[in-house]
Amino acid sequence: MGNTLIRTTIICSLLLALTIFPQFEATAASTLFFYNPESNINDFRSLKKLFDVYLSRNGAYQFQPFDKKNTFEDFLKNHKNDVFLLSSWHYQNLLEQGYSNLKPIFVGTINGDFTYTKILSTKRNIKNMKQLSGKRVASAGNKNYTKNMLNNMATQQLNLSFNILTVPKDIDALMSVLFGMAQSALTARHSLKTLATINPRKHQLLHQIAESQPIMLPVVVAYGSATKFSSNKLLEAIENLPSSSAGKEILGMLGWNGWKKITPAEMQF
Repeated sequence: MGNTLIRTTIICSLLLALTIFPQFEATAASTLFFYNPESNINDFRSLKKLFDVYLSRNGAYQFQPFDKKNTFEDFLKNHKNDVFLLSSWHYQNLLEQGYSNLKPIFVGTINGDFTYTKILSTKRNIKNMKQLSGKRVASAGNKNYTKNMLNNMATQQLNLSFNILTVPKDIDALMSVLFGMAQSALTARHSLKTLATINPRKHQLLHQIAESQPIMLPVVVAYGSATKFSSNKLLEAIENLPSSSAGKEILGMLGWNGWKKITPAEMQF
C-alpha cells in the first residue's frame, strides 16, 4: 500500500512537471546582448555589473556585451528568445543579410532627439579633409567604423587614408586635438556643445571642417516571437531605464539618456 502510494505520488509529480515545464521554457531567462562599434566602452565589467543588478530586479535577466561583431552575430543567430542592443547601421546591415524577422522596439535618444551628426574638428583652420590624409584622427568609435565614417564624409575626395587614435570618450578625442596628440577629432555634435559649456575657451580653439549625414542612435531589437514571452518584462525594464538613478547611470555609460518607441518604417528615415 505504501509503495503504491509513493509510486502514485511520483507519477502525479511527473505529470505536473510536464504541464509546468513548457510554460517555464516560454518564460525562460532572457539576455540583453550588446555590441556597438560607434563607442569605445573600455569598462565592460562595470557596465555589465550595473546592468545585471538593475535587470535582476525585474526577473532572471542579464546583460552580455561584446567587442567583436562576428561573435555578437553568432549569438544573435542562435538566441531567438533574447533582445539585442546594436547600432542602427548594424541593424540595417542585418536586414540586408536577410534578418527580416528582427523587429526594432526602441531607439536611444539624447534630450529627445534620436539622431545626431558627427563633426570632424581640427585645431588648425584647414580648407578640406584632403589636408588630413595620413594624419591622426582621434575617435571614440572603433577603427573600422571611424574609417568608414570619414570616407563617407569625404565623398568628393577619394583615396584618403587616416591614422586612427582610439580613445574612451568624445571629450578625450577633442582633448587629444587640443593637446596635440591628434590632428583632428571625430565626435558627435552634442559633445562639442558640452565642451562649449564646460570650457568655452577650449571650444573656441577648434574648427569644424566636415559634418556627417544624420545618424540614428542605437536600437533595441528582438525577434518577432521574442516579444511575446520572457522578453516582455525585459523590454519593460529597458524602457524604464531613464526612470531610476541606476538606469540613468547605465544610459550615461552607453552615451544617451532616453528611449523612443520605433517602428520598422521609422528606421527608413
